[in-house]
Amino acid sequence: MTDKLARGIWPALVTPFTDDGNGVATDRVDPLIRHLLDAGAQGFFVCGGTGEGVAMTVDERKAMTEATVASVAGAVPLIFQVGATSTDHAVELARHAAQTGADAVASVAPLDQPNDLHAAVAHYRAIGAATDLPFYVYWIAGTADQSVSAEQYLEAMAAVPNFSGLKFTDSNFYLFQRLVQLGSQHLNLISGPDEICLGGMVAGSDAAIGSTYNIMPKIFLEMRRQFETGDIRSAMALQARANEVISMLFGFGILAAIKAMMGMRGVVVGPPRAPHTPLDENRQADLQKAVDCLGFAVE
Repeated sequence: MTDKLARGIWPALVTPFTDDGNGVATDRVDPLIRHLLDAGAQGFFVCGGTGEGVAMTVDERKAMTEATVASVAGAVPLIFQVGATSTDHAVELARHAAQTGADAVASVAPLDQPNDLHAAVAHYRAIGAATDLPFYVYWIAGTADQSVSAEQYLEAMAAVPNFSGLKFTDSNFYLFQRLVQLGSQHLNLISGPDEICLGGMVAGSDAAIGSTYNIMPKIFLEMRRQFETGDIRSAMALQARANEVISMLFGFGILAAIKAMMGMRGVVVGPPRAPHTPLDENRQADLQKAVDCLGFAVE
Protein backbone atom coordinates (compact mmCIF):
# COMPACT_ATOMS: atom_id res chain seq x y z
CA MET A 1 0.00 0.00 0.00
CA THR A 2 2.14 2.86 -1.27
CA ASP A 3 -0.57 5.55 -1.31
CA LYS A 4 -1.45 5.79 2.38
CA LEU A 5 -3.96 8.43 3.42
CA ALA A 6 -2.61 9.21 6.89
CA ARG A 7 0.98 10.30 7.23
CA GLY A 8 2.66 12.53 9.77
CA ILE A 9 0.94 14.29 12.67
CA TRP A 10 -2.85 14.62 12.85
CA PRO A 11 -4.75 16.30 15.69
CA ALA A 12 -7.69 14.34 17.03
CA LEU A 13 -9.83 17.41 16.55
CA VAL A 14 -11.75 18.82 19.51
CA THR A 15 -15.39 19.63 18.79
CA PRO A 16 -16.26 23.27 19.52
CA PHE A 17 -19.44 23.56 21.57
CA THR A 18 -21.50 26.57 22.53
CA ASP A 19 -20.65 28.11 25.90
CA ASP A 20 -23.45 26.16 27.59
CA GLY A 21 -22.34 22.93 25.90
CA ASN A 22 -25.77 22.35 24.43
CA GLY A 23 -24.86 22.52 20.76
CA VAL A 24 -22.05 22.35 18.22
CA ALA A 25 -20.69 25.84 17.62
CA THR A 26 -20.13 25.54 13.88
CA ASP A 27 -18.94 29.16 13.73
CA ARG A 28 -15.99 28.14 15.92
CA VAL A 29 -14.83 25.33 13.64
CA ASP A 30 -13.09 27.45 11.01
CA PRO A 31 -10.89 29.46 13.45
CA LEU A 32 -9.86 26.16 15.05
CA ILE A 33 -9.02 24.58 11.70
CA ARG A 34 -7.14 27.68 10.50
CA HIS A 35 -5.05 27.72 13.68
CA LEU A 36 -4.05 24.07 13.38
CA LEU A 37 -3.37 24.22 9.66
CA ASP A 38 -1.13 27.24 10.24
CA ALA A 39 0.74 25.17 12.85
CA GLY A 40 1.36 22.43 10.27
CA ALA A 41 -1.33 19.81 10.98
CA GLN A 42 -1.21 17.15 8.26
CA GLY A 43 -4.75 15.82 8.64
CA PHE A 44 -7.63 15.66 11.11
CA PHE A 45 -9.44 12.83 12.90
CA VAL A 46 -12.94 14.09 13.64
CA CYS A 47 -15.59 13.06 16.19
CA GLY A 48 -13.35 10.54 17.91
CA GLY A 49 -12.80 10.34 21.65
CA THR A 50 -11.23 13.80 21.85
CA GLY A 51 -13.97 15.08 19.54
CA GLU A 52 -16.63 13.67 21.91
CA GLY A 53 -18.43 11.97 19.04
CA VAL A 54 -20.28 9.45 21.18
CA ALA A 55 -21.57 12.30 23.39
CA MET A 56 -23.17 13.99 20.39
CA THR A 57 -26.42 13.37 18.57
CA VAL A 58 -26.42 12.12 14.99
CA ASP A 59 -27.47 15.57 13.78
CA GLU A 60 -24.70 17.25 15.76
CA ARG A 61 -22.12 14.91 14.29
CA LYS A 62 -23.42 15.65 10.81
CA ALA A 63 -23.15 19.38 11.51
CA MET A 64 -19.56 18.96 12.68
CA THR A 65 -18.76 16.90 9.59
CA GLU A 66 -20.16 19.53 7.26
CA ALA A 67 -18.41 22.41 9.02
CA THR A 68 -15.06 20.61 9.04
CA VAL A 69 -15.18 19.61 5.38
CA ALA A 70 -16.15 23.16 4.40
CA SER A 71 -13.36 24.71 6.46
CA VAL A 72 -10.57 22.32 5.41
CA ALA A 73 -11.64 22.53 1.75
CA GLY A 74 -9.30 19.75 0.69
CA ALA A 75 -6.16 21.21 2.29
CA VAL A 76 -5.45 18.00 4.25
CA PRO A 77 -7.14 14.58 4.51
CA LEU A 78 -10.03 13.96 6.91
CA ILE A 79 -11.07 10.77 8.69
CA PHE A 80 -14.45 10.84 10.42
CA GLN A 81 -15.13 8.54 13.36
CA VAL A 82 -18.70 7.33 12.86
CA GLY A 83 -18.89 4.58 15.48
CA ALA A 84 -21.96 4.63 17.69
CA THR A 85 -23.88 2.36 20.02
CA SER A 86 -26.26 1.71 17.13
CA THR A 87 -24.77 0.16 13.99
CA ASP A 88 -27.59 1.78 12.01
CA HIS A 89 -26.53 5.21 13.26
CA ALA A 90 -22.92 4.45 12.37
CA VAL A 91 -23.95 3.46 8.85
CA GLU A 92 -26.03 6.63 8.52
CA LEU A 93 -23.09 8.75 9.63
CA ALA A 94 -20.71 6.95 7.27
CA ARG A 95 -22.98 7.60 4.30
CA HIS A 96 -23.35 11.24 5.29
CA ALA A 97 -19.58 11.62 5.64
CA ALA A 98 -19.08 10.16 2.16
CA GLN A 99 -21.70 12.46 0.66
CA THR A 100 -20.19 15.47 2.43
CA GLY A 101 -16.65 14.91 1.20
CA ALA A 102 -14.79 12.83 3.78
CA ASP A 103 -11.64 11.01 2.74
CA ALA A 104 -12.27 8.03 5.04
CA VAL A 105 -14.39 6.82 7.93
CA ALA A 106 -13.46 5.01 11.12
CA SER A 107 -15.26 3.27 13.94
CA VAL A 108 -14.68 2.14 17.48
CA ALA A 109 -15.75 -1.36 18.45
CA PRO A 110 -19.44 -1.77 19.39
CA LEU A 111 -19.79 0.09 22.67
CA ASP A 112 -22.19 -2.43 24.17
CA GLN A 113 -20.10 -5.48 23.15
CA PRO A 114 -16.49 -4.62 23.98
CA ASN A 115 -13.72 -7.19 23.64
CA ASP A 116 -15.78 -9.27 21.20
CA LEU A 117 -14.03 -9.57 17.84
CA HIS A 118 -16.95 -11.40 16.23
CA ALA A 119 -19.37 -8.59 17.15
CA ALA A 120 -16.85 -5.97 16.09
CA VAL A 121 -16.35 -7.51 12.65
CA ALA A 122 -20.11 -7.61 12.06
CA HIS A 123 -20.31 -3.93 13.07
CA TYR A 124 -17.36 -2.98 10.88
CA ARG A 125 -18.67 -4.93 7.89
CA ALA A 126 -21.90 -2.95 7.88
CA ILE A 127 -20.04 0.36 8.06
CA GLY A 128 -17.38 -0.63 5.54
CA ALA A 129 -20.01 -1.76 3.05
CA ALA A 130 -22.02 1.45 3.41
CA THR A 131 -19.61 3.54 1.31
CA ASP A 132 -16.68 3.22 -1.06
CA LEU A 133 -14.44 5.15 1.33
CA PRO A 134 -11.45 3.60 3.09
CA PHE A 135 -12.51 2.20 6.46
CA TYR A 136 -10.33 2.43 9.55
CA VAL A 137 -10.70 0.73 12.91
CA TYR A 138 -10.31 2.93 15.97
CA TRP A 139 -8.66 0.46 18.34
CA ILE A 140 -8.98 1.58 21.96
CA ALA A 141 -7.48 -0.31 24.88
CA GLY A 142 -10.27 -1.84 26.94
CA THR A 143 -12.74 -2.14 24.06
CA ALA A 144 -10.76 -4.01 21.41
CA ASP A 145 -10.46 -7.78 21.70
CA GLN A 146 -6.89 -8.33 22.86
CA SER A 147 -7.30 -12.06 23.36
CA VAL A 148 -6.47 -12.61 19.70
CA SER A 149 -3.10 -12.49 17.99
CA ALA A 150 -2.23 -10.03 15.25
CA GLU A 151 -2.56 -12.88 12.75
CA GLN A 152 -6.05 -13.80 13.99
CA TYR A 153 -7.15 -10.18 14.01
CA LEU A 154 -6.05 -9.47 10.46
CA GLU A 155 -7.59 -12.73 9.25
CA ALA A 156 -10.95 -11.76 10.78
CA MET A 157 -10.77 -8.21 9.42
CA ALA A 158 -10.31 -9.52 5.87
CA ALA A 159 -14.10 -9.85 5.82
CA VAL A 160 -14.57 -6.07 6.25
CA PRO A 161 -15.08 -4.17 2.98
CA ASN A 162 -12.60 -1.34 2.37
CA PHE A 163 -10.60 -2.09 5.53
CA SER A 164 -7.60 0.18 5.08
CA GLY A 165 -5.96 0.66 8.46
CA LEU A 166 -6.34 1.38 12.12
CA LYS A 167 -5.67 3.96 14.77
CA PHE A 168 -4.04 2.02 17.59
CA THR A 169 -4.72 3.72 20.94
CA ASP A 170 -3.14 1.18 23.23
CA SER A 171 0.18 0.78 25.03
CA ASN A 172 0.63 -2.81 23.80
CA PHE A 173 3.32 -1.99 21.29
CA TYR A 174 4.29 -5.61 20.87
CA LEU A 175 0.87 -6.13 19.27
CA PHE A 176 1.16 -2.91 17.27
CA GLN A 177 4.57 -3.88 15.94
CA ARG A 178 3.21 -7.27 14.92
CA LEU A 179 0.35 -5.57 13.08
CA VAL A 180 2.91 -3.36 11.33
CA GLN A 181 5.09 -6.34 10.47
CA LEU A 182 2.19 -8.31 9.03
CA GLY A 183 0.06 -5.54 7.57
CA SER A 184 2.20 -2.57 6.60
CA GLN A 185 2.19 -3.49 2.90
CA HIS A 186 -1.57 -3.10 2.64
CA LEU A 187 -2.69 -1.18 5.74
CA ASN A 188 -2.27 2.39 6.99
CA LEU A 189 -1.16 1.98 10.61
CA ILE A 190 -1.48 4.92 12.98
CA SER A 191 -0.35 5.24 16.59
CA GLY A 192 -2.69 6.80 19.11
CA PRO A 193 -1.16 7.38 22.57
CA ASP A 194 0.47 10.84 22.59
CA GLU A 195 2.73 9.94 25.51
CA ILE A 196 4.42 7.18 23.49
CA CYS A 197 4.21 8.77 20.05
CA LEU A 198 7.91 8.21 19.47
CA GLY A 199 7.49 4.54 20.36
CA GLY A 200 4.89 4.32 17.61
CA MET A 201 7.35 5.76 15.13
CA VAL A 202 9.98 3.22 16.16
CA ALA A 203 7.40 0.43 15.76
CA GLY A 204 6.71 1.60 12.22
CA SER A 205 3.63 3.84 12.36
CA ASP A 206 2.77 5.80 9.24
CA ALA A 207 1.19 8.58 11.27
CA ALA A 208 0.11 9.61 14.74
CA ILE A 209 -3.28 10.93 15.83
CA GLY A 210 -3.56 12.52 19.25
CA SER A 211 -5.54 14.83 21.49
CA THR A 212 -2.65 17.00 22.69
CA TYR A 213 -1.74 17.78 19.08
CA ASN A 214 -4.50 20.39 19.39
CA ILE A 215 -2.31 22.35 21.83
CA MET A 216 1.24 21.37 20.90
CA PRO A 217 1.32 20.18 17.29
CA LYS A 218 4.70 21.79 16.66
CA ILE A 219 6.42 19.64 19.28
CA PHE A 220 5.15 16.45 17.64
CA LEU A 221 5.79 17.68 14.10
CA GLU A 222 9.39 18.43 15.06
CA MET A 223 9.65 15.07 16.84
CA ARG A 224 8.57 13.34 13.63
CA ARG A 225 11.05 15.37 11.61
CA GLN A 226 13.91 14.54 13.98
CA PHE A 227 13.00 10.85 13.93
CA GLU A 228 12.89 10.76 10.13
CA THR A 229 16.32 12.41 9.90
CA GLY A 230 17.76 9.90 12.36
CA ASP A 231 18.26 12.27 15.29
CA ILE A 232 16.72 9.95 17.86
CA ARG A 233 18.15 11.76 20.90
CA SER A 234 16.49 15.02 19.88
CA ALA A 235 13.25 13.16 19.23
CA MET A 236 13.49 11.59 22.68
CA ALA A 237 13.98 15.01 24.27
CA LEU A 238 10.86 16.29 22.53
CA GLN A 239 8.84 13.29 23.70
CA ALA A 240 10.03 13.97 27.25
CA ARG A 241 9.03 17.62 26.90
CA ALA A 242 5.59 16.66 25.61
CA ASN A 243 5.19 14.21 28.48
CA GLU A 244 5.86 16.98 31.01
CA VAL A 245 2.83 18.76 29.62
CA ILE A 246 0.75 15.57 29.43
CA SER A 247 1.58 14.72 33.04
CA MET A 248 0.38 18.17 34.07
CA LEU A 249 -2.83 17.75 32.05
CA PHE A 250 -3.71 14.53 33.87
CA GLY A 251 -4.11 16.56 37.06
CA PHE A 252 -6.88 18.64 35.50
CA GLY A 253 -8.59 16.14 33.21
CA ILE A 254 -7.09 15.86 29.75
CA LEU A 255 -10.02 17.03 27.63
CA ALA A 256 -11.17 19.83 29.95
CA ALA A 257 -7.61 21.13 30.18
CA ILE A 258 -7.02 20.96 26.42
CA LYS A 259 -10.20 22.91 25.73
CA ALA A 260 -9.30 25.50 28.37
CA MET A 261 -5.80 25.85 26.94
CA MET A 262 -7.21 26.39 23.46
CA GLY A 263 -9.17 29.30 24.91
CA MET A 264 -6.02 30.70 26.54
CA ARG A 265 -4.59 31.37 23.09
CA GLY A 266 -7.81 32.82 21.72
CA VAL A 267 -9.17 29.73 19.98
CA VAL A 268 -12.49 29.36 21.78
CA VAL A 269 -13.94 25.84 21.65
CA GLY A 270 -16.32 25.84 24.62
CA PRO A 271 -16.50 23.28 27.43
CA PRO A 272 -16.40 19.50 27.26
CA ARG A 273 -19.60 17.55 27.77
CA ALA A 274 -20.47 15.22 30.63
CA PRO A 275 -19.08 12.93 31.89
CA HIS A 276 -16.12 15.31 31.51
CA THR A 277 -16.16 18.18 33.99
CA PRO A 278 -15.36 21.68 32.70
CA LEU A 279 -12.79 23.69 34.63
CA ASP A 280 -14.29 26.44 36.78
CA GLU A 281 -12.56 29.82 37.13
CA ASN A 282 -10.38 28.67 40.03
CA ARG A 283 -9.23 25.55 38.20
CA GLN A 284 -8.54 27.56 35.05
CA ALA A 285 -6.36 29.89 37.11
CA ASP A 286 -4.53 26.87 38.53
CA LEU A 287 -4.06 25.54 35.00
CA GLN A 288 -2.63 28.85 33.85
CA LYS A 289 -0.14 28.77 36.74
CA ALA A 290 0.86 25.20 35.86
CA VAL A 291 1.36 26.19 32.23
CA ASP A 292 3.48 29.16 33.27
CA CYS A 293 5.60 26.99 35.59
CA LEU A 294 6.39 24.68 32.68
CA GLY A 295 7.31 27.61 30.48
CA PHE A 296 4.93 26.15 27.93
CA ALA A 297 3.84 28.38 25.06
CA VAL A 298 0.66 26.39 24.34
CA GLU A 299 1.63 25.93 20.74
